[in-house]
Amino acid sequence: MTIHYEVSGKGYPVVFLHGYGETHKIWDHYREKLSNKYKVITPDLPGFGKSDSLPYEHSLDMVANSIYDCLKKLNVAECIIMGHSLGGYITLEIAKRFPNIVSHIGLIHSSALADTEEKKEGREKSIEFIQRHGVEKFIESFVPMLFHENHRDKLQETIQAIVEEGSKIPEKTLTDYMLAMRDRSDSLDFIKEFEGSILYVYGEEDPSIPVALSKSQIKFMKHPYLKNLPKTGHMGMFEEEAEVLQAISKFIEVTHK
Repeated sequence: MTIHYEVSGKGYPVVFLHGYGETHKIWDHYREKLSNKYKVITPDLPGFGKSDSLPYEHSLDMVANSIYDCLKKLNVAECIIMGHSLGGYITLEIAKRFPNIVSHIGLIHSSALADTEEKKEGREKSIEFIQRHGVEKFIESFVPMLFHENHRDKLQETIQAIVEEGSKIPEKTLTDYMLAMRDRSDSLDFIKEFEGSILYVYGEEDPSIPVALSKSQIKFMKHPYLKNLPKTGHMGMFEEEAEVLQAISKFIEVTHK
């Protein structure tokens, strides 16, 4: 299978993984800004964007394998990996399975916790909606709600661009990943033992990951670098782009002095 990716710059490799219903394009601005100092790699996860789908049922460890294989083909021996939401879950899987390649990680509106029963039910309802109404209607309803209401008007063009890209995703990709997220195990034991630093970016008004759940994980991290975003939903990399970019830049700089 082929994983599509964009690469810019030279230097220490930094990998950004997109979230559910997204493509590598959500990181375009970050790749452009950071590539003056680092080699920035932004793949499309299997089934999203221009990447081939997995030839079997999706699980997060299989997705992690495919991204690892892509990085090996790019001769990446060690890197920082950061992921938004689903991309964060996969970041954790890569770091668990291939610790030698991952120095530090970033979890951006993501979680080391497994789904609650309520969250699992929500994912099952989403699958039913997708199967009944189709990908386009799901993405049109799903994406805007990830942004805090205070940001939706000013970011309307961004939201529309994500919707347009997301509407091209195959139905099976969306339903398979929804099941994979529902069935993932928690990673608390891993973050307790992880010796690298963890950049943890969370929104105070995140509708997908309640702020109390975000804060509950911090005590398990050995070396946390925290960035909380008030009046921000699940899409801080757009809602508060300057702040998130600054947090990421400082994190990379501090961990690689």
